[in-house]
Amino acid sequence: MNKKASSEQALTALNKAIKGEKTGLESYLKFARSTRSQSGKDMFIRLAQDEFGHMELLEKERNRLQQGKKWVGIDIAPSDIEQVVPKLSSQQAKIRAEQGTSDDLTALNIALDLERKAADFYMRQGNKETDVTAKGIYFRLAEMEESHYNLIQAEIDSINDIGFWFGVREFTLESN
Repeated sequence: MNKKASSEQALTALNKAIKGEKTGLESYLKFARSTRSQSGKDMFIRLAQDEFGHMELLEKERNRLQQGKKWVGIDIAPSDIEQVVPKLSSQQAKIRAEQGTSDDLTALNIALDLERKAADFYMRQGNKETDVTAKGIYFRLAEMEESHYNLIQAEIDSINDIGFWFGVREFTLESN
């Protein structure tokens, strides 16, 4: 593949990614406004902030490629969500979410689907990419979207009261 075709493919992928991040950002802000649970509102706001950061990063890379420059990439530090998710999984740090409503569950399930699709997209792009820097950016974004997915799933599990929170059993019906 020639350099021009490769650049056009990269720009197409970046435009698709930017559009996806914008959709996520808009959806999460909408969900934050309509969700009754404060923990749900906070989570959607954090997700929206991350999506905005992803969008900015992708726009910078797109702008560089449009100017005929190479991928720059940066060290993408762990987001607030990535820093919180592992800590929340420990039994001592666990805080029960407020009980949500069916509308909250609908929003969470839509968000879960958005995050799964975003993570899958970034993994596919990373696997296709020949530029090492671009590959690293896509794989890092896939990791971040996966942490969003895990956070949303934990919120759903908590609302559904299934007995697990971040994969940790909250209670058992079996006697010891």
